[in-house]
Amino acid sequence: MENTSVKVIRTNKKALFMYWLKFLKPYHKLAEREMEALSIMLYYRSELAIEISNPDLIDKLLFSPETRKQIREDLGGMKNGVFNNLLTVLRRKKVITKDNKILYSLVPTMRPDARGFKLIFNFEIDENK
Repeated sequence: MENTSVKVIRTNKKALFMYWLKFLKPYHKLAEREMEALSIMLYYRSELAIEISNPDLIDKLLFSPETRKQIREDLGGMKNGVFNNLLTVLRRKKVITKDNKILYSLVPTMRPDARGFKLIFNFEIDENK
């Protein structure tokens, strides 16, 4: 394949979502702490998708008190008020909708049983810019 460069990143599933958000930073422009929280939320969303096929139910369970508590623990034992403020910031930045759904374009498309994931960038070069 001409004009292609392939790099392999070995990681675990939880860290994959942070890589995903770091690569997409030009699109969402989130701060590091916001990406960290969202990456954990994406991880739990993917874990829920292994057992549940209904996306609305996945979103509902992702924002349940039990899952939110686990996310806060993964964020170093973040206090509930601090986490709620973080969610408010993500809503203001339109990364999470007012009805508690993660912006669809930030949810990677991957099969729940996948052992790998590919993210492809296609750089279109415009010599006039």
